[in-house]
Amino acid sequence: MQRRILLVEDNAQFREDFARALGRALAAEPLDVVFVEAGTLAEARARQREGGLDAALIDVGLPDGDGLDLVRELSDGARGRIPTLVLTAYLDHRVASRAMDAGAKGALSKVVSVPETAEAIKRLTSSVG
Repeated sequence: MQRRILLVEDNAQFREDFARALGRALAAEPLDVVFVEAGTLAEARARQREGGLDAALIDVGLPDGDGLDLVRELSDGARGRIPTLVLTAYLDHRVASRAMDAGAKGALSKVVSVPETAEAIKRLTSSVG
């Protein structure tokens, strides 16, 4: 069963490289994943309105706002809850705590290895229909 994961990251090159590497890692599991990409909160909200998302990876620092606002929206969404992981370049206890308070299932540093991130995605999507 294919999983659609929203990947919200403002750095287009990082987003593209990250999605490609994660896609390869997850295909080896095997986990059939398609990344729906967005570079801003506005784009992410538009993708969410399109529906069909199974999970989300969300950067905290976005050009048009705080990614944690989107985490809250997806956690309390009228279309159902979408499990999220927060990605950040500056992960510390405070950021992780804010992410969990917003409804995220976890927080990861962008420098964490692709296999670790793939494992977190497998856990995140394992409870999705």
